[in-house]
Amino acid sequence: MKYAAIIGINPSKGARSPILWNRAFKYFDHEIRMKPIDVKEDKINDLFEKLNEDKDFIGGAIAFPYKEIIAKLLGNNLTKEAKKIGAVNCLYRNKDNQLFGTNTDGEAAVQSYKNNFGSIGKKKILIIGLGGAGKAVSTYFSYSSNKSIICASRKTKDLNFCKRIKSEWIQLNEINKVLNEVDIIVNCTSLGSIINLGMSPIDKSLIEKINKNTVIFDIIYDPNETELIKDAKKNNLKTLNGYEMNYIQAVLAFYKASPKPKDFENIKRSMMENGD
Repeated sequence: MKYAAIIGINPSKGARSPILWNRAFKYFDHEIRMKPIDVKEDKINDLFEKLNEDKDFIGGAIAFPYKEIIAKLLGNNLTKEAKKIGAVNCLYRNKDNQLFGTNTDGEAAVQSYKNNFGSIGKKKILIIGLGGAGKAVSTYFSYSSNKSIICASRKTKDLNFCKRIKSEWIQLNEINKVLNEVDIIVNCTSLGSIINLGMSPIDKSLIEKINKNTVIFDIIYDPNETELIKDAKKNNLKTLNGYEMNYIQAVLAFYKASPKPKDFENIKRSMMENGD
């Protein structure tokens, strides 16, 4: 029987993709289901090889922390966008039945922001964290922004990536120097997620220095309110979590991976069953 999967360190503990994808599979009357696969880092290569050879595996989603690892394992089997980003969050079979990778995180993040706050064009943006999701988000925000983008991370090698997308790079511990200069702050780290509960990429004392018109966008959706979102709300800042972004990236990924024929708008409707 054909199946899809979400692959990560612990997607069985709250990943939303199986719920969304399985609603859509049911709507389109496919006898396919998505399941979560928890895998440790030392086993990810073996798992990828097994899935690659298993023709019943149609594709699916890649979760933290394997988006960059899977991109490397795919080699040249990447879309143009995924090659630029260097990370994938979606696997699918191409017309030759080979596993291919793409990235829908960045497009979903930009669309979610625009749905809630409008144009990005004249906004100065700070992206915190340059893992797989951070690279995707910063790349797509760079397409939409007419002003500078600042990316903050721990790894100095990220400077090369930032040059490719024409953004500035700073060390993660230097974000306090730019917090009052930016219009949008996007957290792309795992700080505050279910695996790092109670943590935040921005110290409480620094939140007070942020301009009151700044939007705090935390792409984490579980929990619904991270420590960063809570602190931002206490200081009357505009906030957005990753719930809508996660939904949009799932729609885009399902469209790529699921069997045809299908209709994009119907995928959206099917995933929103019960008002989710």
